[in-house]
Amino acid sequence: MTMETAISSGTDEGVALSGFAITDLMQNASFAECVFLLLSGRKPSPAQAKLTDAILVGCADHGINAPSTHVARASASCGVPLATAVGAGIASIGTNHGGAGEACARLLQQGVHQGVLSGHADPAAIADRLLDQFFGVGAEGAAGAGAHFPGFGHRVYKEADPRAVRLLRMAEELGLSGEHVALAKALERRLEERKGKRLVLNVDGAQAALLSDLGLGWNRVQAFFIVGRSLGLCAQVIEEIESGKPLAYVKAAPVQERYVGPGDRDWRLG
Repeated sequence: MTMETAISSGTDEGVALSGFAITDLMQNASFAECVFLLLSGRKPSPAQAKLTDAILVGCADHGINAPSTHVARASASCGVPLATAVGAGIASIGTNHGGAGEACARLLQQGVHQGVLSGHADPAAIADRLLDQFFGVGAEGAAGAGAHFPGFGHRVYKEADPRAVRLLRMAEELGLSGEHVALAKALERRLEERKGKRLVLNVDGAQAALLSDLGLGWNRVQAFFIVGRSLGLCAQVIEEIESGKPLAYVKAAPVQERYVGPGDRDWRLG
């Protein structure tokens, strides 16, 4: 059986990633450059590599109570090895945790694409149309008026997400801020006007806009979060294994139980 892949090739002389010998990359490329290469198929420019590096660092950790970290440390406290606990943390990354960037990128890319097709390049106008489509109650595929627009708002950062601010500033300085960032900023303004409260562009939204401007498809955005967060999960799990007491992390946050199933029943009576 033959399988085709454009990612890597292996011969008796060694492995090559997208045509670059891995020994060449080991000596001359950074890890961030390899991440960009493998997920885009392109060699990044120095500016793109620097921004990619910042995005990965921004994903590395967000405290001991971040959902994936909680799951990973709770698993480690049960006595499982490093790979199992880290794998549990990674497995918890989905729609509700670590998925906002992908969802936001999909909407931003949809908005920019629609703007190009319609000939309307004004970010504010595109933002209004995108929000109408997203919140339109009764419209097919609409999320509804009470839905949360991914990539905006944060439980801790109410005025500004410092990670998003730094990434956007870097992109501006590096000349990498484009139409997806412009749309994200317009969405931030329009959301505040519609909701009557500030919903900051958070780090997920910033990364979604920046990776979109770097030419990455929306379905690759979550991969950057997974790669970056894996480092933090390794560190958190190792600490739990080395210094945590068995099951202590699980007991740290007990769940209050309230049974809502059937009342007492007799098996013999069916």
